[in-house]
Amino acid sequence: MELVNLCLKIPNLGILIYYLIFIVIIPYIFIYSNNSGVLKYYMTMMVAFAHLLTIIGDHKLFGNLYRLNPKEFVPFVSANFINIFTLFGILWQCIEFSRKYNLANSIIYGILLFIIALPFARSGLKFVLDHVDEYLKKKTSIDYKYNWHLVVCGLLYIVFILGLQAILLSLVGFGGELSLSKNNKNNKNNIKNNKNNKNNIKNNIRNTKSNTNKITGFLKKYTLSSMNNLKK
Repeated sequence: MELVNLCLKIPNLGILIYYLIFIVIIPYIFIYSNNSGVLKYYMTMMVAFAHLLTIIGDHKLFGNLYRLNPKEFVPFVSANFINIFTLFGILWQCIEFSRKYNLANSIIYGILLFIIALPFARSGLKFVLDHVDEYLKKKTSIDYKYNWHLVVCGLLYIVFILGLQAILLSLVGFGGELSLSKNNKNNKNNIKNNKNNKNNIKNNIRNTKSNTNKITGFLKKYTLSSMNNLKK
């Protein structure tokens, strides 16, 4: 117990624990298990996890982890580093998305993903948890120890964000597939038209050759007949 109490006295211990688990260990597990594709989706949820711990966790441990309006140096650095980590995840997803679909769909997906990963995870999470806490305490007489109701509601909200992200990915991706199919059809039509134009050009060349042969044959016959007439 003395060791635990001593560890709890370390300043900003919650920040160290969060960074060690969520930014070092979990990404390393994804990379080591060859699931780096999942990592880009995980990175966009960093703000939501950090903000949830700041709201429901012990103020001494996680109070400086992610504040919406930090006024001190440590909360400012911690919050902005998590924001940058999340932005890297958004950029990664947009680059991967642009390799499959066109640029317009990638920009739309990036904007929607930015809205989900930052405003929804910041102001949206706080709004939902505050109203759920107020509603449950007014309507029920249950003793919510350790804010377990906020933990459950916050995790459900994060699952909702992940589901919304998957829905947007499928919708924008479906639109990109439609545009790709249209482009492929246009390309096929252009190829067919080019082939038809080449065939028409070949036919025109053949017709001109045959016409020139006919003209030259007619001229030869005419000249021979005219020469014979002169000889007579």
